Amino acid sequence: MDFNLKELIDQLVKMKGIDRAVMIDIVKDAFYKAVQKKLGADADIDIIYDDATGELQAFYFREVVEKVRDEDFEISLEAARELNPDAQPGDTLGIKMEPSELGRIAAQVAKQVLVQKIKTVEGDIIFDEFKDRKNEIVTGTVRRYERGGLVVDIGKAEAFLPFNQQIPTDKFKVNERIKAIIHDVVKTTQGCNIILSRVNTLFLVKLFEIEVPEIAEGIVKIEGVARDPGHRSKIAVRSIDHDVDPVGACVGLKGSRIQNIVHELSGEKIDIVPWDSDPVRYICNTLSPVEVSQIIIDEDEHSMDVIVSDDQLSIAIGRGGENVRLASQLTGWSIDVQSESQMQMMLEEARRRLLFIEGVDESMADSFIKLGYTTLEDIVHADPAALAEIPNVTIERAQSIIAQATEMLEKGRGTIEIEKELEEKLNVPVTTIKGVNEEMASYLAERGYHTLADIQSEADTETFAKNAELSLRRARQIRYGLQMYIDELNGKTVARRTGVPDADTLFDFSKVEAPSNDENGGEEQ
Repeated sequence: MDFNLKELIDQLVKMKGIDRAVMIDIVKDAFYKAVQKKLGADADIDIIYDDATGELQAFYFREVVEKVRDEDFEISLEAARELNPDAQPGDTLGIKMEPSELGRIAAQVAKQVLVQKIKTVEGDIIFDEFKDRKNEIVTGTVRRYERGGLVVDIGKAEAFLPFNQQIPTDKFKVNERIKAIIHDVVKTTQGCNIILSRVNTLFLVKLFEIEVPEIAEGIVKIEGVARDPGHRSKIAVRSIDHDVDPVGACVGLKGSRIQNIVHELSGEKIDIVPWDSDPVRYICNTLSPVEVSQIIIDEDEHSMDVIVSDDQLSIAIGRGGENVRLASQLTGWSIDVQSESQMQMMLEEARRRLLFIEGVDESMADSFIKLGYTTLEDIVHADPAALAEIPNVTIERAQSIIAQATEMLEKGRGTIEIEKELEEKLNVPVTTIKGVNEEMASYLAERGYHTLADIQSEADTETFAKNAELSLRRARQIRYGLQMYIDELNGKTVARRTGVPDADTLFDFSKVEAPSNDENGGEEQ
């Protein structure tokens, strides 16, 4: 060879960080494949490397015979004695192959094997180093854009940051420094893939651990995180030291700590919330600075109705329902925010509906509402024994009330004939329901509810709530508004057919607006 192989191996060991013995084996294997390509897959080959001189030798073996029948495995006695005068028939003779004999194709094979083997070993080394570093923040340099994301140099390896793991407001240039969390480490046949993320919730947590010493030391604990990457995040903290204010520690002097984190997250807004073991106080903290007037708890559904003043409704909900949605994720409770006027309107309407049931007086209706029976569906699914606990309600009266509610509910839904007649009339936008604004309509449309007929097609309110990703109470409000619309249409239909107004026409509730569903409509906090 016209180059020093020993120096080449030394350079590769230093550059690639591969053990020297492993690198020598890679070089020998590459040379073996090249000789095998020249002589054939069945050839008996031996590769010898002298590390002192840097000489690499290849030997192939032939059996010495009087008469050659297979040139690939045999050599004539005459030819053998030219190489070794002491050769005898039956001996096995090792013949040295010079690198110049390999040819261009065999040399290309050696190169490919060498490159592939080095890449595989590099991948194994990188995988072993990074496999236990998941969820660790790394700092790197953007090297280039590739299809689907960015290639980031993180020192000993290159990592990949997919576009779907970037914050929507991220804008990086080549050679720009970048921080991200190691999302996954995957071993492949080509080496090792390190996947980064900047939208992972743990990325936010790790940034706080870096910027806030009290968190790193365990004095301040992070109890929960809810994040909408690029828009807003909420993080709940508490202190195990009464002398340390957890919120103040996270904010830092003149907001220095939190501003560093916001800058790293490309302007993402962060609400730091004091954690509380009392779920009511905790939820109030998550909605701060909004002042909560009242909270109605439903333990069975693990939900809360939060009542705020009319002028603070949009702030509590947030743009597109973002604020209340993050508060719900943070606390683990289903939160439904309503204004005081909406709640009053809903209670008054529920009271009027309940009074329509024979045997239910005003005090009894108030008792029903206090116990959470605000719709006909609530009463239909109620246990008679539970209703019988209300003053002046016996088991027999409770059963009668449930039967009447069932009849009214079925009547409200209409007969099959009327439903067919109304089907076309229900093919109208969901904004037809009083209180459903454009943003809520857009939210429902994303989940397949474009018209009133789509909502009416659901078997019941619980199914609608699940499929529309709404709280059960909010789903009831929308279905209630739809029912009022249907009641109005049914009343007109009956009046036209018989000339006599039915009970729904006599008690016309269509002029009373249904509770507003602003869960997905409001202004940014």
